[in-house]
Amino acid sequence: MDISKQFPFETIVVASDFSQKSSSTLRYAQAIALQHGAKLVLVHVIDPIGYAFPTGVPSALSVDQTAREELNRVEEQLRAQGISVHSVVQTGDICELILQTVRDHGGDLLVLGTRGKTAVGRAALGAIARQLLAKTEFPILTVTPDVEFLIPWAGKWRTVLLATDFSTCSLAALTAAHRIAHRLLTVLHSSVTESDTEHRSHLEQLRFLAPMNESHTVPVEHIATTGEAGQVIVDFVLKHQIDLVVLGSPATMLSEEDMHTSTVLQVISGVHCPVLCIPAPREKGKSATSAIESGREETAALQKA
Repeated sequence: MDISKQFPFETIVVASDFSQKSSSTLRYAQAIALQHGAKLVLVHVIDPIGYAFPTGVPSALSVDQTAREELNRVEEQLRAQGISVHSVVQTGDICELILQTVRDHGGDLLVLGTRGKTAVGRAALGAIARQLLAKTEFPILTVTPDVEFLIPWAGKWRTVLLATDFSTCSLAALTAAHRIAHRLLTVLHSSVTESDTEHRSHLEQLRFLAPMNESHTVPVEHIATTGEAGQVIVDFVLKHQIDLVVLGSPATMLSEEDMHTSTVLQVISGVHCPVLCIPAPREKGKSATSAIESGREETAALQKA
């Protein structure tokens, strides 16, 4: 499979706060853009709360000006490398304006930096990130500050791990994983407990949904196991050389209290590699069965490409 022809992201929107940690996110997105000739759209949204206070106006204006100057500097650097780039600075509801920027510019992917490690381990996702994951109709790629060693493989992911619970959302994620896996795709399902019969059934489902590539250019490994899905995925990533994890996006807004029950939050906050979250297709009247069939048909077509 020629990944350059299959790569689905032509316009990449990067949400940045210009902190030191966000520089890794920008460099990772830049590497993807260089690899595939994608366009970058940089967006920075300023929280308008400072304008509500008389003493906050000068500070808010200063932040606005600083952001625009920094964006101009970054744009110049990116254009010097041959990357098509556009930047946006807005003031208002951060989550809604980021999503609107993606829509306005026809974005295929939203790249979002996540916080690094704290005294109690890697921090949970911030409120804005959790809102974006729940509200977005676009794929979101979360990037940690310690992703630097994986930047050479950004956009040409060698080993991709797709975790599925057989939901419509994770089936959409499976299709995306097939499109971008370069050397090996591992498809994993984990149940808290299961009998031998259930284990065999789950393994058969994985093989049905993600059959071995006929040309063997991108082998598929199938794993059905037991345990809490989030912890199983994190442990697998830490033990193996994984460049990218692909998951279905959460359907509802999550809080930090959901850290112990949400697979998505556990994985994003526990792994060192980027995590690509794919939202479920928003087609009305489409059943889960038809979603499975259409997802499998698209996967088969991609394998023969």
